[in-house]
Amino acid sequence: MGRSMLTLAITTSTSIVGIAMGSSIRQIETDRRHAEEIPLLISQVAEQESVKVSEIERLVVDIGPGRFTGLRVGVAIAKGLALATGAEVVGLTSLEILAAGHQARPVAAVIDARRGEVFQQVFGPNGPLDAPVVGDPTVLGPQLGEVSSIGDGADRYRDQYGGEAMSYLNGGVPSAAVMLRLADVRPSIKGDELVPVYLRDPDVTVNIKTRGG
Repeated sequence: MGRSMLTLAITTSTSIVGIAMGSSIRQIETDRRHAEEIPLLISQVAEQESVKVSEIERLVVDIGPGRFTGLRVGVAIAKGLALATGAEVVGLTSLEILAAGHQARPVAAVIDARRGEVFQQVFGPNGPLDAPVVGDPTVLGPQLGEVSSIGDGADRYRDQYGGEAMSYLNGGVPSAAVMLRLADVRPSIKGDELVPVYLRDPDVTVNIKTRGG
């Protein structure tokens, strides 16, 4: 059996930034300091694994949907690393990362999108059962019926996602450690082909449109 690739995972779609390499994981809660904190976390996991960042062979990147600032910075850093190291890139959505390991029966991955909205997608044993959407949790949640939910969006809107008719799974955020596992069965792309999934306009665009109106 050949040597496994030296792989770095980066997730920045929520308030929790996660970096993983080998058995080393760094995770912090941040809101505005992604550009400063992500490179530091990458250096820390590389040091713990006794490797150089320049030796990274594959990058696994959370492409969203999620918070605009985090996604933009995370994808930009991944592209820069891919260019500098020649590493191949695997893009994973935040929703599929979140649902991984819970699809023995249908499960809805639900991420807090702020502004009173959530990002949502339903997964089954063989992959997604619908397209990712963004919308009002008071509308999207009840549409799930008895489908279980997981994620910080479901945690925040428990009245819509944690009812007695549902087997509620206490969720969280996308895991960089899970991303390392998923990367082995996903196709790779070039760094410049990495594109974030936003599902809606970034907050700054909406604010400008609002003021302009």
